[in-house]
Amino acid sequence: MANPEHVDLLIKGGVEEWNKFRRNSQSPQADLSGADLSGYDFTNLDLSHANLEGVDLSDAYLFRANLTEANLTRANLTEADILEANFIKANLSYTTMIRVDLSATGLIACNLEGANLEGANLTKASLPWANLTKANLSQTKLHLTDLREAKLIQANLQGASLQDASFTGTILQEANLLGVTNVSIDLLAKSKTLYLAQLDQELKDQLLKDHPHLFETPHS
Repeated sequence: MANPEHVDLLIKGGVEEWNKFRRNSQSPQADLSGADLSGYDFTNLDLSHANLEGVDLSDAYLFRANLTEANLTRANLTEADILEANFIKANLSYTTMIRVDLSATGLIACNLEGANLEGANLTKASLPWANLTKANLSQTKLHLTDLREAKLIQANLQGASLQDASFTGTILQEANLLGVTNVSIDLLAKSKTLYLAQLDQELKDQLLKDHPHLFETPHS
């Protein structure tokens, strides 16, 4: 459960007072776990290293917020605006992020295993080395998204728009890529593996013809 003093300070004191508290505090890690923070404007809020497990941040505005190494396991960020925020090495496993705007957000090496990002906007988002195993990325906008060396094992990208997305070294083993749009074969061919991935037949045939190694059993 959340520390009630932390919740009260954030809600009543606002971003400025909260950030001052974070800068000057020698107290234990900020604990907002399970709190209802939906709909608030948290622009530039410092939530780095905070415990946000199960928090409700739906419809919140987190423009340029700092969530470096924060724990957001099973949090609800549905329809939140998270533009240009920092989630480097954050734990977002099993988080609900339906239709969230993550434009230009830093998600480097973060854990998004099992996260639901259906319909999210990840334009220019940075996800190198991220873990997206079994994540739902259906109908997402992945324009200019950096997915270098990310792990998308059994991820669902059905109907996603992949315009100019970077897949260099990306693991797409058993991923669902049916119905993807704006896909560049040259960029997709830079992935590490497409072993057992689901692809539209025309796209699969072309990749099999020119890049058959992508469909071989990956080395352990």
